[in-house]
Amino acid sequence: MDSALLIQINFAVYCAVFIACLIKNFNFNIILVGLTYLAPLVPLGMTDSNMDRFLIVSFCNTIFGIIEVIFFALTERPEDITFNKVYFQQLWGHVLPIVAALIGMSFVSRSTGAPVAVWEFSLIVLLFVTGSVMRIWSIAQLGVLRFKFNIAFREKQTLKTDGLHGITRHPTYSAMMLVVLAYAITTHSWLIGLIGTLSALFGFQYRIHFEELALKEQFGEEYDNYRAQTPMWLPLGPLGAGPVKNADQ
Repeated sequence: MDSALLIQINFAVYCAVFIACLIKNFNFNIILVGLTYLAPLVPLGMTDSNMDRFLIVSFCNTIFGIIEVIFFALTERPEDITFNKVYFQQLWGHVLPIVAALIGMSFVSRSTGAPVAVWEFSLIVLLFVTGSVMRIWSIAQLGVLRFKFNIAFREKQTLKTDGLHGITRHPTYSAMMLVVLAYAITTHSWLIGLIGTLSALFGFQYRIHFEELALKEQFGEEYDNYRAQTPMWLPLGPLGAGPVKNADQ
């Protein structure tokens, strides 16, 4: 099948899923997430030289974008969204650096005419598939009570310490960083890839800081014990462990 036609089909499929998710659960967070993956899917600017990378960007944003909007449509609740100081603090410190990284690297990638080497394509596929599967798996294990865009707790919510969360405290973020690395390799630029990766990493670390403060406040000693025994990003030992300090300490 013609590459340009595949790119147009991906755009149409993603738009259909995005609209369906908005019909099911219309809120600002889903719009923001959906537009992040929609922007690089717009089928404009295709040339013979950049078609291969444009197609990779198209599939990555279609697949991962659909994963994200579906999960947010299933888990977001109106009461979770409060446009207060805390919300905008997370928007600027956590969300926008990641959005900028994903959109920026996507547009650099789809305008790059360098041929895609076999090793490059293989690494992109390995990182993207591993990250996507891990993201789905970890969110499915969390369930609709725990997974949400904002840092908030719902009635009867408990601390998740088993499954993937038994080997790392933030498997959903670790999974997404693997996807970010796939995007970085697609850019075919060490500089752009590094800037994008560091931007996303900053966004996740910002989120983790405030999320762990909230978890400490909500679950107390139970969370302290879990944090002391479980690494933050990778199952390589108690990295990042230790007591959680209050923001003013």
